[in-house]
Amino acid sequence: MKELLLVCAVAIMIVFGYFIMKRLDDFLENNHHLIDEEIAENSLFIAFDNPMILDSLIPLFEKFSKGKPNCQLHFLFGNTEDIYDKLNKNRIDFGFIENNASANDDTYRCLIISTKQNSIICEKAGCTIEPLDPSVIQTAVIWKKASNNAFANSFSDFLFSNQAVINAEYVK
Repeated sequence: MKELLLVCAVAIMIVFGYFIMKRLDDFLENNHHLIDEEIAENSLFIAFDNPMILDSLIPLFEKFSKGKPNCQLHFLFGNTEDIYDKLNKNRIDFGFIENNASANDDTYRCLIISTKQNSIICEKAGCTIEPLDPSVIQTAVIWKKASNNAFANSFSDFLFSNQAVINAEYVK
């Protein structure tokens, strides 16, 4: 009889633990989504198909960050197809791609800027990766026209207002 009572008590504790863990999982999942939304709301996700141009754009990003100190910039890189895919899925806000852009349509906005490929330091290998052709290249900045992100709208306005300054940097 004692064994039956003990088995029932353990079964009740297991069921009770299951429901507590289920509620905890739901709570954590909800908080995870809220945190992701808050991060996305206060961030810009910027992707490059050529990470060697990032160094030449650092002054631009620093200037934007000074004007919008609450905005976090996240830099990613991948191929052009991935960038378009992530833009379509609203996973990134801007793409800096090789200027073959046919992006001026109903979905995307496009701005052509001059950039320069610079070397990249590979810390783990202790070496520098140098571009074969460090000349100025034309880069298309693409983004979706309809954005709910206020920082994305601010950054697109910032790009248009600074296009001449960006391009003049490499005409010298």
